[in-house]
Amino acid sequence: MGLKVAIPLKTNSERVKNKNLKPFYGDLSLFDVKARQLLKVFNPGDVYVSCEDIKVRPQIEAYGFNFLYRDVKLTPNSAPWSEVIKDIVNNISDTDDIMWVQVTQPLFDDFASVLEKWKAVYADHDSLAVVKKFRHHILDEHGRPVNFNFGYWHKVSQELPAFYELTWACFCMKREMLRECYYNIGRKPYLYETEINLVDIDTDQDFELASLLYRHIMERCS
Repeated sequence: MGLKVAIPLKTNSERVKNKNLKPFYGDLSLFDVKARQLLKVFNPGDVYVSCEDIKVRPQIEAYGFNFLYRDVKLTPNSAPWSEVIKDIVNNISDTDDIMWVQVTQPLFDDFASVLEKWKAVYADHDSLAVVKKFRHHILDEHGRPVNFNFGYWHKVSQELPAFYELTWACFCMKREMLRECYYNIGRKPYLYETEINLVDIDTDQDFELASLLYRHIMERCS
């Protein structure tokens, strides 16, 4: 089972300007943090980074990673996601499976365990997704309960059905499933539950919070 790592790394993020490459922890960017995490587990030549800015190439290749040029038309949020995935993975050896990694989850550093689990469940699943399990009382946009009832039939949170949030920290996909759907998850995914408190960086406030938490973790470990 060959496995390559694909990292989408655009420089024209719309909500947090240049969030992937600006200083996040000291002089390290989100990309630098993720690169160092991955190098604990992967050979640098197995990592492919897709970016629309050719000026970033030296920064990517400094880690020994492969640079993949991405057309700028595939960077806006309006770009079809399947086309983004197709553009990236079709430029990676077509015999290898793919691990898709987002740099916007800097607190996730469990790649060795993910690889071990992926090997264990490989025969029975076409994909793996890192998820967080939660049991919360959920209302729809009209204030109506989704997974519980008001009044006498109200259930405490421990009795609610479990839901799973996609963290976008890491996905594994078999190549044949990628060719069929060009998406991060197949028809029969394995849900890898993480207990790590994650922050998906989508706003400036998220960036600041994740930076504080990451600094706390690094200082605690030093």
